[in-house]
Amino acid sequence: MLKDQICQDEENYVQHRLAYTNDALIEFLQSLDLVEFSAEIYSEIEKQPPIIGAALSGGGYRSMLISAGFLQEMHEWHLFDSLTYISGLSGGSWTLMDLIVHDFEPNRMIVDWNLDDGLLQGIPEFDVKQKDLVSGMEEADLPEQVLNKRNLDESVHLNFVEFQKALDIEADSSNGSDEKPPLYKRGFNPLVKLREAIFQASEEVSISEAEPVESRDGKMSISSWRSIKQVVQFYIDLHMEVRPKKVQGFPVSFTDYLGKAFVKSLGDAIHNKSITSLSRMLNESQNFREFRAPIPIFVANCKNNYLKNVIFEFSPFEFGSWDPLLRLFVKLKYLGSEIREGIAERCIVGFDDLGFITATSSSIFNNVLLYTWEMTAKSSKETIRAVKAIMGLFGLRSADNDLRPADLTKVKADFAVYHPNPFLDYPTVDSILTADDHLYLVDGGEDGENIPLRPLMIPERGLDAIFILDSSSDVENFPDGRKLQNVMRQVFPDTNWSFPNLTLPLKNLLAFGCYDVDIPVLLYYVNAKHRYQSNTSTFKITYNEAEIAGMLGNGRDIFSSSSNHHYRSCIGCLLLKRTIERSESFSYPDFCEECYEEYCY
Repeated sequence: MLKDQICQDEENYVQHRLAYTNDALIEFLQSLDLVEFSAEIYSEIEKQPPIIGAALSGGGYRSMLISAGFLQEMHEWHLFDSLTYISGLSGGSWTLMDLIVHDFEPNRMIVDWNLDDGLLQGIPEFDVKQKDLVSGMEEADLPEQVLNKRNLDESVHLNFVEFQKALDIEADSSNGSDEKPPLYKRGFNPLVKLREAIFQASEEVSISEAEPVESRDGKMSISSWRSIKQVVQFYIDLHMEVRPKKVQGFPVSFTDYLGKAFVKSLGDAIHNKSITSLSRMLNESQNFREFRAPIPIFVANCKNNYLKNVIFEFSPFEFGSWDPLLRLFVKLKYLGSEIREGIAERCIVGFDDLGFITATSSSIFNNVLLYTWEMTAKSSKETIRAVKAIMGLFGLRSADNDLRPADLTKVKADFAVYHPNPFLDYPTVDSILTADDHLYLVDGGEDGENIPLRPLMIPERGLDAIFILDSSSDVENFPDGRKLQNVMRQVFPDTNWSFPNLTLPLKNLLAFGCYDVDIPVLLYYVNAKHRYQSNTSTFKITYNEAEIAGMLGNGRDIFSSSSNHHYRSCIGCLLLKRTIERSESFSYPDFCEECYEEYCY
């Protein structure tokens, strides 16, 4: 439906939710040492409760771990319970996934993640200390092959289809089938392809445990063969979970595999659940049913016709976009249904898989693939061959005499494909977003929009304040504010919104929008070293227990700012700024005036 207001389900949830957020906020305000709010202010809070949100940026596991600690510290202050909305993108969306799986209890987050194991087996881990490859960089700074990497090329797409078929065959044969379809005979068995690409053995390789083969003689050792089989089995297992979607006639892409990998990483926490549909999981969540949870919003960017900075959102209630090109939404549980001209022709449920939605919002591993090619130039021949083999499984190829893949600029398989498009041929909207039967969605970092802020700033939601946690990689894997600047330029396209010239690293809270009553007050926090060197690479995909503890603790410190009483009281002033402004009968407390002067830009 066309949007000029939030849907009835969301409005109903917000109204019930505010009863709980108000109690939590008042408890926090009454605990403050340095400022005492008047009875009139508390009366105004009761009459029109502040609507508060949180926006968690991308940044891979770095972002997930930092934001988990950040939310856990908010929970200690009773401020997590004051949130009505929480949005996530990329690594921030992994935090949302974790919250949903654990019924929105922050202290249960991270425990079930298998962080000591690689998210995607066979993909090398590189410690990138500079900017992310694509996210946030100016186009003038990017090589042409990266800028054009999203060109659609059917031949490369077919390579991905061949990969899927090969896994189908290998999976069938591993289940005891003696049938060898024609594709198998043509040599697309992934075990054979991996063996040949990695080791380029000219002689036949024995895999009998009774006949170990020495790799120094040009043959494969038993341990190497087992390693290859383990990697391929990992992808076969993912494929077996993805295949039912393909059998039902839906197109699948690398994003589907990434989504299943996220589910694997969460282990029993999600495997013990009988469903993975986001709408159904939330419907069965006790805390969400009782309005004791903030509304989670996953954010992704659209790439139909090479659009830039057109964002879509997944809420518990709807999927769609507030962008002027569309401004249409469909109920989330019916995502995947055949809808034409606004009329449902076939209803589908279950398409809104939590892993798939999370992977849609967090396709950072598109950039991992790109960066992997760049880094392997300095690696051993064996590593290069291994990387080529794994990348080849996803339709990436290299030129014969150059490590850089000739068709890296023509990858289609890494889009998240949403088909059928529920907005196809909508009668009153003539747009490129209603003209195609497919929607192609990617990580917001693709457009340098790494903070999922815009869904929380639409006037229809009426937010008063938003906590922003920026874990982007701008300088030495720390943020410097450019991602916030990128977003605000989209919010205010007709003005030159600029970020203040500040010294890095940014360790203190900054507040924006304080003096613009038409937008929420933005409480901006950034990842910086407090107790732990938290500028790990976006592409770091394994963490040990000590690293996890360090990252979580640093996230706590980012929010608490060492629990300084002055800072804590100023948070209360910032959260109430819009509430005080709505009433003409009283003014700011003197202490709050000092806080605004200190923190507001």
